[in-house]
Amino acid sequence: MITHDLSFLDKPEIIQYIFYPRKQSKGLQDSDSIFTILFEISSEIKISGRFYRALNYKFAPTILLFHGNGEIAADYDFIGPMYQNLGINLLAVDYRGYGLSSGTPSFSAMIADSHAIYQQVRNYLLTNEYIGPVSIMGRSLGSASAIEVVFHYQSQIHSLIIESGFAYTYALLKRLGIPQNLLPKEYEDHVSPLSQIKAVKIPVLVIHGENDHIIPLKDGQALFRAISSDDKKFLLIQNAGHNDLLLVGPIEYMKAIKARVMDRD
Repeated sequence: MITHDLSFLDKPEIIQYIFYPRKQSKGLQDSDSIFTILFEISSEIKISGRFYRALNYKFAPTILLFHGNGEIAADYDFIGPMYQNLGINLLAVDYRGYGLSSGTPSFSAMIADSHAIYQQVRNYLLTNEYIGPVSIMGRSLGSASAIEVVFHYQSQIHSLIIESGFAYTYALLKRLGIPQNLLPKEYEDHVSPLSQIKAVKIPVLVIHGENDHIIPLKDGQALFRAISSDDKKFLLIQNAGHNDLLLVGPIEYMKAIKARVMDRD
């Protein structure tokens, strides 16, 4: 299913700048409404996630979230209840080497795994008779996985949410400290999410912080402009940076997400 060969980004001298995997500490408590779920990529590779189910979860909209680089799914134990209180199911998933996941992270594996994860989530929801709409969300690094999934499966997906997403992959990699000579010029457009997001025609919400110095506001604006959908909205969180959007603008942030996944303004 993957349309691009991203293996050139998997060199150790590049990977060390992209991924900062963190394992999940032991002792995390599960319940009927908050629990760990594992996705089987292969006999050797399992990817972990945390599922936050709303009260009427079988009828509620579900968001599949690909989180940011410095996070693990279990971090959302502090945020997931906010979605539950709005009547939204949230499923945050890790990458290889993050949380309880096995394996070692790489850019090409991250993109490839997003397909297997989405397909298993869809099967899980259908098997367990969840009938609410499914939306895909990507935060920061996770925006690449989210756009990949929506590009391939948008006929099955209700909406796309991008928070602090990047439009210019090479520019981001250079800001992270990757030497320019490791990034072949001829591949720059090849790895940009702009080519994929142009094909997105389902409803989209783009959220970005005004003072984001990791992924500048211009990236979020470029993604927004490129989207083909007639139903797209941009939420600028004023005075917010890259990691504090929900802290700075919690009311407008959650209101916009609820409107997007439930189709209510």
